[in-house]
Amino acid sequence: MAVENSSYEYIAKVVEAQCNYFRSGATLDISFRKEMLKLLLEGLHKWEKPLAEALWIDLHKSYEEAYLTELSIVKGEIANHLRNLAKWSRRKRKPTPIKMFPSRSYIVSEPLGSTLIIAPWNYPVQLLLNPLVGAITAGCTAILKPSPYVPTVAKALEDLIADTFESEYVATVQGNRDVNTALLAERYDLIFFTGSPALGRTVMAAAAKNLTPVVLELGGKSPCIVDSTAKIKLAAKRIVFGKFLNGFAKKFTGKILFFYNNPCFVVCKNHCVMILVVFRNVWRRNEHRGSSCCLKFLKVLRADLRNYA
Repeated sequence: MAVENSSYEYIAKVVEAQCNYFRSGATLDISFRKEMLKLLLEGLHKWEKPLAEALWIDLHKSYEEAYLTELSIVKGEIANHLRNLAKWSRRKRKPTPIKMFPSRSYIVSEPLGSTLIIAPWNYPVQLLLNPLVGAITAGCTAILKPSPYVPTVAKALEDLIADTFESEYVATVQGNRDVNTALLAERYDLIFFTGSPALGRTVMAAAAKNLTPVVLELGGKSPCIVDSTAKIKLAAKRIVFGKFLNGFAKKFTGKILFFYNNPCFVVCKNHCVMILVVFRNVWRRNEHRGSSCCLKFLKVLRADLRNYA
């Protein structure tokens, strides 16, 4: 299954419609924002099973893992925003300098306008919908761009959004990097991007042309340090848990292992052999995108075991 690229005409039409809808003032009322958050929560309940099935097809996530790492996070985010929306939106009075007498000073929170949210493939649901929760709470409109590398999830998300919101308020755009280029050629009031540093530079460069504010959540390498005080069995179990979670594609799992010294590595060699066998078996059973991370880990670990055997 492959996603079909949204047309450039559709992208331009949706961007214009959302700008006009925001200018109408329809999204500003607090009660409207709360109602939209509740609609999103209802949509998540309604589409929970299709989303979980799509996550299994694309990433081999079980229902339990899909709920733990994706759906429950978005539901918790919505609940938190519903509890605090009125307080966050309230006008806050601040001290006024005497030179400005007799004026009064306030901080007033106002929405920026139309937003673009681009999500990666490793957490395709929560990294798309969590920023949407923030956009709704702030009173913005939103265009959502799921990752094409998880086509089944992307289609389920598109159906969820189309079933829940009008496109002039929240819409989904599908496609590859050519579609990203077309999206970034349009003008927004905020861009929220999650992905690689390389693509982050592209997003920031496009946003700079219009001085558009950008939120970048970029991936990286997270070292796992095992020092001389570590309990080796417990450390091995925790490393394995971190690597297995989310189909080996969690960006803050340990991708680089640092050991205190060579003897320490030799002590845990048997446990590493156990990890190696488990990872090899999982690799043979599961053919999905996240397993590429497993394969890289296997190669590094196999080489290290030969060096210190």
